[in-house]
Amino acid sequence: MIEKTLKDVKGLISVSIGEIPPDLILENAEILDVFSGSTFKGSIWVYKSWIAYVGERKPIIGDGTIVVDTKGYLAVPGYIDAHGHADLFYNPSTFADFVVTKGATTVFSDAHDMINSIGVEGFIEVLKMGDKFAVKFLWGVPAAYPPYPEIEGGELFSVHDVWNLFAHYKECASISELSPYVRVLNNEDNILERILMARSLSKNVEGHTLGASYDKLNTLAAAGITSCHESIRESDLRNRVRLGLYTMIRHSSIRSDFEKLCPVINSLPVDSMMLVSDGVFAGDLLEKGYMDHVIKKAIDFGLDPVVAIKMSTLNPARYFRIDGDVGSISPGRVADILLLEDIRRPTPVKVIENGRLIADEGSLKIKSAPFPEIGNKYNPYVFKHVEKSEFSIDWNGEKTIPVIDIVDRTVTRRIDVPVALDEKCIMPQRDKDIRKIFYTRREKKKWGRGFVRGIGADIGGFASSIAHETHGLLVFGFDDDDMRIAANTVLEMGGGIVFADKGSILYALSLPNGATMSNLSISELAEELKRGNKIFKAKGSALDDPLWTVGFLTFTSIVELRITVSGVYDVRKGMIVF
Repeated sequence: MIEKTLKDVKGLISVSIGEIPPDLILENAEILDVFSGSTFKGSIWVYKSWIAYVGERKPIIGDGTIVVDTKGYLAVPGYIDAHGHADLFYNPSTFADFVVTKGATTVFSDAHDMINSIGVEGFIEVLKMGDKFAVKFLWGVPAAYPPYPEIEGGELFSVHDVWNLFAHYKECASISELSPYVRVLNNEDNILERILMARSLSKNVEGHTLGASYDKLNTLAAAGITSCHESIRESDLRNRVRLGLYTMIRHSSIRSDFEKLCPVINSLPVDSMMLVSDGVFAGDLLEKGYMDHVIKKAIDFGLDPVVAIKMSTLNPARYFRIDGDVGSISPGRVADILLLEDIRRPTPVKVIENGRLIADEGSLKIKSAPFPEIGNKYNPYVFKHVEKSEFSIDWNGEKTIPVIDIVDRTVTRRIDVPVALDEKCIMPQRDKDIRKIFYTRREKKKWGRGFVRGIGADIGGFASSIAHETHGLLVFGFDDDDMRIAANTVLEMGGGIVFADKGSILYALSLPNGATMSNLSISELAEELKRGNKIFKAKGSALDDPLWTVGFLTFTSIVELRITVSGVYDVRKGMIVF
């Protein structure tokens, strides 16, 4: 948040008591009081970045005072996303430029994708840019990435790395979502000492407790988990609230839990509940919006509008212990104020952030802050090219092989199919949509090999540096030459996504920032991703978002089979099966 000096506090007092004029006055407003849940008429006086006075008094107006007549508008606090992702495909700068126009003024971004792709040193370069972005960012710091180091190629972060970020950068507010919660239940020292350190520094610990029973949640809460955004059933919501976990209800591009859970919210105290995005794709940002859309959908599913806004302003501010800075329209807080035409239409007409008019009628009114030019400097690929021969898979004598079978956008299952052989090599089966899949990390070329069914697109080779969560190099295909072309083109670009077929490149998207993030605007990026998915579908894929699905096949915290550097991993069994 923005630090006040003694001079700032004295200025605030002088404005509040009427000795000097405000810099900005919003007069004749209907103001939402998120503390009481009521509205009242009045004016808001702003000094520099902060609110100096809220009430009915008439201020002194100076030569430099900007007066805005807000009659007919409802003033509400700037929205806070308590669990978002601002660092995959887009980068935090382009993301902030867009979402602030939709009313988000503070975003907690779980930074494990970005830190995994640009390293701790690269992330520190981003932290140094923090006050230049269009929104205020809080960040989640990975404690255990990859989730299962012994399977996924080794731990990326030391305890010292985590401590250094927490101790020296106040914007680092929490441990990132802890997807391998089984390690906590197993009482592993490595993960527990990081949780303990975070709590000792008054940092939160984000849970990712999908599928955890009431008894397991008890243990996780006892270990120090402070929140969870994975409630998908009524019992999930009630269990987390009862056990003292701050409970986040999401409406994201991956899934929405609102239809089932919003009616349940009305029967529970809401002080420890929040509405969150948990990641919105570029196309959905463009077509639907951000937290304004989240709030609107909650209202559509039966949530009281005032409650929905409180769950997206005051409640997350209290959770992150920044309610003295943001989350309400009250004296001493940062002047993050949205002007709405109607409380049931949460997309703002005007956005005031840090006391400045930053967006009007959906248009950004400030100069964009560029993302730091870090490329892959802090987490480079140690190899520059791959050979066709690297994509052969030797037969081990088994009659069948386990295949990763795609069920939906993120979930897979295991199927076992008879092997197809060419001498002593296992072959893909194009007629059955069974193709090879390879994965390696950046710092050491070690291929994990397997087979996957369900992508559907009849494309010879596909490669991507988007591989949640370690973001190495992911290669698929029916044809070894096309796989080589796709992989080498990704490496030449410094990261990205490439389709190759019959020796030609069909599609290439450059991701120059950490090999995971673009410099394109949200609208440009949405169009490029749409184009890639359209090619996939034209070639036969039935997946609704193929690029997202294939990039998640490395995520070892969702059932059932995943590709890792060690091979095909069975999440339920906790073992390599191929």
